[in-house]
Amino acid sequence: MAGENFERLTSAEATIKALQAQNQTLLDHIDDIENGSRRSNLRIVNIQEGSENGKDPVKFIAELLVECVSPDVFPEPPELERAHCSLATQPKDGKPARPFVLRFLRFQQKEAALWWPRNHEVNFRGSPLRFYPDLSEETHGLQRCETGSLQEGYALEFYKRRVANE
Repeated sequence: MAGENFERLTSAEATIKALQAQNQTLLDHIDDIENGSRRSNLRIVNIQEGSENGKDPVKFIAELLVECVSPDVFPEPPELERAHCSLATQPKDGKPARPFVLRFLRFQQKEAALWWPRNHEVNFRGSPLRFYPDLSEETHGLQRCETGSLQEGYALEFYKRRVANE
């Protein structure tokens, strides 16, 4: 009886470990798919709440990029599929504004909008703007835990996935 229970317990533990590994693989796959779908997205932080004044957000952000980024990068407004404030609740006075999330139709324009501000200061109505890739919450959490910095974490995560795929 005791030997039989021990065998059943050992078998159950092995099944649990296999299911946990399979679950983690599936969660990683979902996160990878989500980040892939966000590939052409960009987050802009520090645009004051209500700056668009009822304008179409896509047109507002396209004009903002032309105004704030070098004419060499955007000689004319970039083509955006959509733009909106993040879905968080509207902040109270004195709290940071919600980031704008935008999706470019052309990946090269997104990359130009992401990389140009790294070497130049971008201001809009007196506020410095910051540009980040739009990544899943899971990836943001990994970055903060491992490095404390989104920029370093993004590079670290990219390196880990590249090494794992080789």
